[in-house]
Amino acid sequence: LTFFRLLIPKVLAGCFLSAWSLEFGGATGQWARYGRWEAGSIGELSFSLKTNISKALVLYLDDGGNCDFLELLIAGGHLQLRFAIHCAEPATIQMETRVNDDRWHMVLLTRNYRETMLMVDGETKVAEVRSKRKEMAVVSDLFVGGIPPDVRLSALTSSTVKYEPPFMGLISNLKVGEKPPTLLNSQGIQSDLEYLCTKQNPCLNGGFCVVQFGEVHCDCSHTRFRGKYCKEGKRNWLLFTFKRQHHCRITEKIARKDLFFPVRD
Repeated sequence: LTFFRLLIPKVLAGCFLSAWSLEFGGATGQWARYGRWEAGSIGELSFSLKTNISKALVLYLDDGGNCDFLELLIAGGHLQLRFAIHCAEPATIQMETRVNDDRWHMVLLTRNYRETMLMVDGETKVAEVRSKRKEMAVVSDLFVGGIPPDVRLSALTSSTVKYEPPFMGLISNLKVGEKPPTLLNSQGIQSDLEYLCTKQNPCLNGGFCVVQFGEVHCDCSHTRFRGKYCKEGKRNWLLFTFKRQHHCRITEKIARKDLFFPVRD
């Protein structure tokens, strides 16, 4: 089964998701499509990764099959960046830091017109494209871990990117600038918040676990309980009118009391 899921510490169950981790199974047909990274002139993209494979596609964007593209690969256990502008000869950065050691590595991509900087942990390298135009044209979405099958080869500037092995491992805290990009769609993705709902359901007493706005919530509406995790007894208040003495029942914190209300006709 091909999958990747969002991982968060157990202690964050029911809390706001502060760091995203994507787990990729590495099988064919796996990909994530994010909203466009406007990297034409200047911009930053950062994430952390953990893997033990020596060859894979990490991320990719281009101008829709013309001249410009940017691809980040793992080649020989090291990160390799290739990018081109205005059909000029692609520039390549080959990092020395080995990233297939099953440890976390911090990655930062910085675009600055014809230049692109790649930083892995404490190692930094910069490459420049010798192009007539200084801005990179970006038309595609941001692809992470693989290329969707509906993207035609003719729409890809890099003729080899679709044949790169899919990424296998973890990619954490992906950000464009200071914000996480918008996940448009994916294949084989499972949110670990949803994983928490199915495997570590925090909702008690029959509460329904749902994920909304990056948080786990418990829907207690069909239970006799309330609170964040449906563990508090419900307060049931009855609204009624009558002309004579009536007998009614009110539930307060699961304690049942029979009350008599004397009234006037």
